[in-house]
Amino acid sequence: MSGRLASRLPALLALLLACALPARGESPARDESPTHSYLLLPFEDSAPDPPRDWLREAMSISLGEYFRGAGQGVVEREDRILAMEELSVPADAPLTLATSIKLGRHLATAQDGPRADRLVVGKFSLDQGQITLSARVLSLDSNRSGPWKEKQGSLKDLLELQRSLSHSLLRDDGVPADNLAAAADDAEAGRAFPLVAYESYIRGLIDPGPGRQQFLLRKAVEQSPGYPKACFHLGRILAKAGKGREAEAILKKASADPVPYSAQYHALLGSLALEGGRLPDAEAEAGKSLSLEETAEVRILKARIALSHGDPGTARAEMDRAAALDPENPDIDALRRQIERPADSSR
Repeated sequence: MSGRLASRLPALLALLLACALPARGESPARDESPTHSYLLLPFEDSAPDPPRDWLREAMSISLGEYFRGAGQGVVEREDRILAMEELSVPADAPLTLATSIKLGRHLATAQDGPRADRLVVGKFSLDQGQITLSARVLSLDSNRSGPWKEKQGSLKDLLELQRSLSHSLLRDDGVPADNLAAAADDAEAGRAFPLVAYESYIRGLIDPGPGRQQFLLRKAVEQSPGYPKACFHLGRILAKAGKGREAEAILKKASADPVPYSAQYHALLGSLALEGGRLPDAEAEAGKSLSLEETAEVRILKARIALSHGDPGTARAEMDRAAALDPENPDIDALRRQIERPADSSR
């Protein structure tokens, strides 16, 4: 999608959707609280400039976090990059409208992995500290496209502009989003929140090198002490690297729950507590996590807790729940083998 296509976008969009998407008749009536799965693509920069390339990904990541906070599904960035590779589209390539729709349709009809029924495309322009954000939602299960939604303001208010844009997009798509203000742990800090910490956070998420990821996320936490989402992602990386004590220390520095990752945050704290031999703490964190959202992470944690109590039957049931929520989670097969190991060794 490029600027020169803007004037004829409606006609082009209708043509592309008609050709690329299967006809399915009228859309079914919406529930009062619909749940969709959104593929959010990097925004187009009206005047590409390498030092600010991170902003392209920042828009899709942050809008995705707000969409998750509203209870919607979001295709992970890693899954989007994998889908682009499957279509031989470079991860950093500018996306035309045709390619965007092709990518969306690829994920809408995927047999394995995540699926999407909504596509979000957007663009931004930055001039002398003033930024304009524009985005729209395209339905991948009908020939419908939402109107462009636009927000303008100072770059220092970027987080609030992203939140407002998310609210407009979701509301236009029939999704209740009145709670986005409460779900915006960083935007709620308003002008006091350092934008440099946000930049470090985003760069930490998109950098391909684990060492650089850690460095940038640590930097974000230094620039904004207690930055919840930076603490969560850094803690998760450290835990995967086998640095449990350091991971737990970082997680506990968070000034608040890292919305929209709160359930995963408490599940991770519970897992680290269990590894440290603190079963009551693990059970408490599992309860907090499950009260927020049912995730594969908390079901895996509860399976491990059940094993600690010598209850493999409950552990198996928890793993079945985990597999239903996230069949591709790599921890599931490993834990299943651990559950079955005693039975195998006794034969």
